[in-house]
Amino acid sequence: MRPGVTYYPNLARRALELDLLQFPGTTFSFRSGKELVYRMKLSPSAASRIYTCDLHVRPGACHPEVIVVDPNLKVLASGRSLPHVYPHAGKGAKLCLWRPQQQEWHASMKLSETYVPWTVQWLWYFELWLQSGEWVGGGEHPPTEKNKRRRTRKTIR
Repeated sequence: MRPGVTYYPNLARRALELDLLQFPGTTFSFRSGKELVYRMKLSPSAASRIYTCDLHVRPGACHPEVIVVDPNLKVLASGRSLPHVYPHAGKGAKLCLWRPQQQEWHASMKLSETYVPWTVQWLWYFELWLQSGEWVGGGEHPPTEKNKRRRTRKTIR
């Protein structure tokens, strides 16, 4: 690589990078050559359950996405609203792992050093939240549309 040039890995390089982690039970799939899906089984501690997570990577997308597909986090939450997740129409819960306004992640960064450990950390905080009801993972999360409308109504009054 040349000094001063930002490097953006392609999907094949991303797959190789993640493969070096050598996690048991991981799989890769390429969807129409436009998306890499890395399915991994993660456990935040030796005493924790195992979570199946999909890391979606698309060239040209703002950032990758992590979706916990199993177990169903909404069921585990027993009706409580999940903390630090984004709206997601498909199966699973789409995790909020970093603060986009703070630019904590950039496409030149390795997924194996960012998204994968951040996912494990999120799962750790999630399990603590299940027990205590308090999110201790810090961070900020953009308000939902419902909260934006509620805030706007309060401002107008």
